[in-house]
Amino acid sequence: MTYKRAVWLGFVLVLAAFAVAGWLYPQLPQSVPTHWNTAGQPNQFIPKPWGPFILPLVMLGAWILMSILPPIAPRGYRLDRFIGTYGVLMLTVLAALLVLTIVMLIAAEGARFDSTRIVFIVVGALFIVLGNYLGKLRKNFFIGIRTPWTLANDEVWARTHRLGGWLFVLAGFAIIVIGVLKLGPGPFVAAVGCAALIPAGYSYIAYRQIEQGGLK
Repeated sequence: MTYKRAVWLGFVLVLAAFAVAGWLYPQLPQSVPTHWNTAGQPNQFIPKPWGPFILPLVMLGAWILMSILPPIAPRGYRLDRFIGTYGVLMLTVLAALLVLTIVMLIAAEGARFDSTRIVFIVVGALFIVLGNYLGKLRKNFFIGIRTPWTLANDEVWARTHRLGGWLFVLAGFAIIVIGVLKLGPGPFVAAVGCAALIPAGYSYIAYRQIEQGGLK
């Protein structure tokens, strides 16, 4: 997939989110829930007219940001080297946000279903997709596991992202199981924490090993 096509398809997803919000707007309550606790009960609300459009606006902001990053990347850290992968990741994030938008609005409308379980499944699927593409990222300042050691050494970047890819996939499956079985926030935080912190710590270890071995 070309980057330009990904940008346009991403914009279509953003428009779809606004269309869904506009279509459901008359049926939505005056204050729209925008956050739910682990029991699936809403605990934060935003009144109309902004409430229904919070996530579509977040999607629009994410689309704008992700669209302008490739042209502004500094020399030596260009996203062009993996622009196809970057486009897939852009669409994956926007698609996940679109699903969450639809779930949030339908739940706000009063439909009875387990929105919390669906959110866990969507987040888990997002982790799985991201994990499958982490290893294809090249050194840059914007996306990936950016520690001082991965940015200092190409081999450290590659090793860290291979490990991170596996951990993200495992965390994604764990998050789905956690959501389906309703195991609570503790296991979720543990899964996300392991996927984020272990690669960061490993990048330092890999850097020391490579430096001691004389590989730059």
